[in-house]
Amino acid sequence: MTRAAEAWRPARPLERLPDPGRCWIRYVPRVWEPPEQPWIHLAEGRMGEWGRKAPATASLPALAEGPLDDLLYLPPVPPRRAAARDKVAGERLVDGTPVLLHLFPGEETAVPAVAGVAFVYDLTPLLLARDLDRLERLPAGLPEMTVVWPLLPGLTDDPDLWEEGCARLAAAGVRSAQAVAPALEPADRRRLLERWADRWGREREEEVFAALFHRAAPPERDFARCAHRHGLAPFLARPLPRPPVLRIANRRLGGALALAAELWLRLGRSAEAGQALYRAARWLDRTHYDVEALAAEGNLGVLPLDPESRAVLADLVATGESSLLAALLAEYLTAEPKRTEDAIETRNDR
Repeated sequence: MTRAAEAWRPARPLERLPDPGRCWIRYVPRVWEPPEQPWIHLAEGRMGEWGRKAPATASLPALAEGPLDDLLYLPPVPPRRAAARDKVAGERLVDGTPVLLHLFPGEETAVPAVAGVAFVYDLTPLLLARDLDRLERLPAGLPEMTVVWPLLPGLTDDPDLWEEGCARLAAAGVRSAQAVAPALEPADRRRLLERWADRWGREREEEVFAALFHRAAPPERDFARCAHRHGLAPFLARPLPRPPVLRIANRRLGGALALAAELWLRLGRSAEAGQALYRAARWLDRTHYDVEALAAEGNLGVLPLDPESRAVLADLVATGESSLLAALLAEYLTAEPKRTEDAIETRNDR
């Protein structure tokens, strides 16, 4: 291994609960050298560090030996660290670990487009600079590729900008565009305003200031409905592990339940029922049972799952699809969002 690769490798990764709204990330490096341009920390739903040097502790031992059993997040890095990051990604893929590679439009990578790797392109710097022509540099056609559209008040949340951007993405062959409304600290708001203030006139600068500091981002569902009109899927499909990792089918079934739970909650339906779907999804990710085989044999009743989750699993195993999931997704993408407290997302028990 090269010295650069060893220097980039983080320590034992942090673990999170996979969530479709967070691009299914399970494992997150503890430290790495951040990029020089603004980006969205996909695992935490916030602005990432940018334009600052990594701490001295960035040089740490390798990741845990053997394959990780779920999605590993490789955040964006400066160009000088790209080769080392790509080497880590390649080694993990050989182990059967799925990898999410966080990139910027125009950035090249040596990681091959094989099963288990998701290429996620962060549009944050492109949108802040209003350089939509760079959308044409996205490598359209990759089987597991999506773009992330940040919803930054006053900067990237204009519906007219969404329409133009989504039209360009669709024309370029992009298949999936996922919105993220990142949590913003006061320091994030100040840095964004200071960095891009000289691009606007005085009146526009005051509007952006008021939006950044006093207005909430629009619901991610609003952008998803716009993207859907242009033929773009609203969520990254869950990247699945490969052998020697076991119970891969459980990950697929659990992903469908988790997406149903996320949509259920975003639609403002019963929090209790939505959390039951999420609990079932988490149980499938942990269990050593072959759930697909149990369902095919008609033995789902012995599993500690609620009736709605059992029905979704039976549907998935029998037909490969879920009528409930299809209905929830159709409502999420086509019906007008509710503007009431009932539509607030419930995440407390995830």
